[in-house]
Amino acid sequence: MTTRRRGRPPLTADSQVRDALLEAARSLFLKYGFRAVSSRQVAAAAGVNPAMIHYYFEGKEGLYRAMLESAIAPVVARLAGMLGDPAAADIQGLMRTYMRVLASNPWIPGLLVREVLTADGNFRQAFVRDFASRFAPMLRAVIAREIEQGRLKRDLDPALTVVSMLGLALFPFISLPITSRVLGIELSEAGAERLIAHTLRVFLHGVAAEGSSHA
Repeated sequence: MTTRRRGRPPLTADSQVRDALLEAARSLFLKYGFRAVSSRQVAAAAGVNPAMIHYYFEGKEGLYRAMLESAIAPVVARLAGMLGDPAAADIQGLMRTYMRVLASNPWIPGLLVREVLTADGNFRQAFVRDFASRFAPMLRAVIAREIEQGRLKRDLDPALTVVSMLGLALFPFISLPITSRVLGIELSEAGAERLIAHTLRVFLHGVAAEGSSHA
């Protein structure tokens, strides 16, 4: 027989409670921002006791971290596969996966702008520690290997190429509140795929070695 700590919900309800909290947090954080939303509000929207946030996520920051981890899991898996297997290198596939994640999780650009990039961002230290410091070196290593093997231009700086790659992929989603109004950019499924294809052409035209599989 499985024993449980006092106050823990039934095992069959664990995933439902956790998923409800994540969904409520996505909705509220996207609409109001991290600082403006309390743990009590998230719990109320999810229909659970506020203590469940501490139980599952160790607090509001842990809830935010879990949201991001869940969203970027496909990107992390693809990046880890590329790093572990030189034959699996696919810069196009990695960028496409990353941009599809951003398109389907519009709260991520808002998180980065409000809570990471601003000087007083509440999530900056956690983001650097738990995400950027882990995955940016992995991406730089993949880029460096592609340069060394001649699939990307040999005069590229791996670290700066990472910055260019992430900037091209991310900025369209950050700027969407403006570009949607002044340029008519829209991110329906078809619109997102057009944006992804365009970004890939721009990036790979600049970095891919002539005649390589990336070109």
